[in-house]
Amino acid sequence: MKLAVFGANEIGLTVSAVFASHGYDVVCTDEDRDQITALNSGELPIHEEGLPELIMEAKSVGKLSYSVNRLTAASESDYLLFTEAIPVDENNKPDFSAFYRFIRQIAITVKTHKTFIIKSAVPPGTASEIEAILLEQGLNDRSFDVVSNPDFIRKGSAVKDFLFPSRVILGTSSLRACRIMETFYAPLSNALSYMDHSSAELMRYAYHTYQSMKVSCLTMIAGVAENYGADVEAIQSALPSEPRSHDHSLHPGSCFLGYEKSVEAASFRSMIKESSSANKMFDALEGINQYQPELLIQKLKDFLGTLQGTTIAIFASATLKGVPALPPSNVVIKRLEEEGATVRTFDPITEGFQFRETNSAHMYETVQDCDALLLMTEILSLQHVNWGKVVEGLKLPLLVDGHNLFTLDEMRKIANSFDLIYCSIGRPNIYKGLGSISVQSVQ
Repeated sequence: MKLAVFGANEIGLTVSAVFASHGYDVVCTDEDRDQITALNSGELPIHEEGLPELIMEAKSVGKLSYSVNRLTAASESDYLLFTEAIPVDENNKPDFSAFYRFIRQIAITVKTHKTFIIKSAVPPGTASEIEAILLEQGLNDRSFDVVSNPDFIRKGSAVKDFLFPSRVILGTSSLRACRIMETFYAPLSNALSYMDHSSAELMRYAYHTYQSMKVSCLTMIAGVAENYGADVEAIQSALPSEPRSHDHSLHPGSCFLGYEKSVEAASFRSMIKESSSANKMFDALEGINQYQPELLIQKLKDFLGTLQGTTIAIFASATLKGVPALPPSNVVIKRLEEEGATVRTFDPITEGFQFRETNSAHMYETVQDCDALLLMTEILSLQHVNWGKVVEGLKLPLLVDGHNLFTLDEMRKIANSFDLIYCSIGRPNIYKGLGSISVQSVQ
């Protein structure tokens, strides 16, 4: 089977590599010529565990290629899978002008049956509009099918999520399309869930908003837990769960609404502007999530007294797993500077810090002579740092974990080995061999 993927982004590159590794003839296309040139020369613009190996394997057997010739790819493929982001206009409404123009161009090339698979985040009604455009262009309804197929893969674990989906959502009103998609997804999953186009198109927004509600709830509970010396993770483990709910990404400390791009959140908000109850819910979620940066600032001030004249090291990454999508590190940096602190940053992704690499000179230079270290990343490789070097570089061995990257048991062992103060979200603080203590006891 021949598959054309439109969009050399996180989703497009992952989907292309996975299907190519399962024997499909895949061409991944993008209008960005520099991006395609880089991909053809072996450069990968994203950091995803397992993706480089999949790409190398698929290219070595001639199953995966990259191209800027999007119309050629469309005309030669059976399946056309769209992952490109839809921009929004000045009113935060999706601007489909370029996307629909491309659909009209594709229609001219159609000579055999095509299945249009929409993975881009689009509002309800998009699939129906695509069907109408194809019919307007003179195609017979037997020559195409349009399927809404929202994705739920997470940055950092995209390959795993796509290879082992808990469910695959498919929106279509065509029995023929159902059979086609059963064949299409057969190598990966038989957990297919069918619904109408509009419901499937709304699923991505619903999923991320629902996840955000759970994260916001945990964030609220975390604040109460800290007041009473409770452990929010112990509470979370006893709450009702569903597939993936125990993943590290679902924890207090995450950020605004869980959307990968601000335009996506803005787009959804524009859809519900007529609903006062929905807008009240969004306002409540924003209020809880926007409080989180202030909480981190306060934790630093609790230990340091004042931030005026201090130097704070921050390990932060724009590539976060799961529901977080708009990392609040920029907000925290701005607030630290307003409080009179100097900020040094280290990004495990841009600095090439790989999964079990512990000898990054720049990382240890970042913490040198700093008053504290703040973690605002979910890159699990940071669990393998040399804590002796970190503590040696810090003036006060204070680690504030903004994403609860470590378990308390892990940090008790580390604190017993090093002179380290560990402070996280909604859990007791840990200090050297004393187990857990209150902030007041170290002031």
